[in-house]
Amino acid sequence: MKPADNRTVTLSYSRAILAALGSLGLEPPRAAEPILSGIDENDRVPMEIQELFWTALADTHPDPLLGIRIGQAMQTTQMGLVGYLLMTQRSLGEAINQLLTYHPLVGEGGQFELRRGAHHADLCYQPNYLRCARLRVETVLSACLAQTRSMTGNQFRAQSLLLAYPAPSLAVQQQYQNLLQTPVQFNAPVSAIRLRPQDLDIPLIAADQQVMARLKPEADALLKSLTHKSLQLRVAHLLQQEPQLTREQVASRLCISPRHLGRKLQEENASFRAIQDEVRSHYACQWLGQKDRNNAEIAAALGYCDESAFGKAFRRWTGLSPKNYRNQQTPD
Repeated sequence: MKPADNRTVTLSYSRAILAALGSLGLEPPRAAEPILSGIDENDRVPMEIQELFWTALADTHPDPLLGIRIGQAMQTTQMGLVGYLLMTQRSLGEAINQLLTYHPLVGEGGQFELRRGAHHADLCYQPNYLRCARLRVETVLSACLAQTRSMTGNQFRAQSLLLAYPAPSLAVQQQYQNLLQTPVQFNAPVSAIRLRPQDLDIPLIAADQQVMARLKPEADALLKSLTHKSLQLRVAHLLQQEPQLTREQVASRLCISPRHLGRKLQEENASFRAIQDEVRSHYACQWLGQKDRNNAEIAAALGYCDESAFGKAFRRWTGLSPKNYRNQQTPD
């Protein structure tokens, strides 16, 4: 049984994108108004509606740098409560820590993670959805770059921007770097902003502990209500980020035993196998259709021991071999 997707995005985020378009002199998608008009001021945008919004945006403006341009034009204050919470922290490192905790209040379309190395720290962002993924990732990371510069009074300069997508032409790569004023590396393992460890200590110009202390209880209450979701959705969420995870690994991430995980899913009329198959089949079809990975690479990314095991699973899901499915995606 497929879990219902009840993830959402704050309405202010969608409006911030439209405001950014206006500041860039770009027309909003014609479909944007009817898509968002049914959302009450006090409600959040369901992800299925936000998906339509991103699609309309991409169809209206087929610019390879659209996400970069939008992100640069967005303002921290347009992120509502979370924006003000980040601005009032004492340092960039503290602001990033708050972002890791409270970003779902802005939107649940992706996940942030801070990965520390010996000589760098990567603020990573991984989308939870495949539709318009590159546009969404570049909008988010470009906005983070612009807003960290603003919050630090332009003291912050990223070491580089990493993008987990194929490199475009050299001319377009140059446009990325000209717009961002930051080195850009394509074909990276994960999309991220690379910082120097000492950057985390840069003070924020609007730091205010009293304001922050008043904002945090409200953010905590909103986050608690937002994250009270079914176990099967939490499992699906983890697998969407890392399809190769096993039952034991997912249980460990949720801080429960594999047996307890199975029992709790059964209470929701679900099973780990069914959720795993749903996620893996979705990614397998997507990747086979894109034709930029071979079967062995897809098998490994989905957690199968070899190409044969993946082929058997794919036939069980679709009734076709991976080869036949891939051929059907090629126009005559």
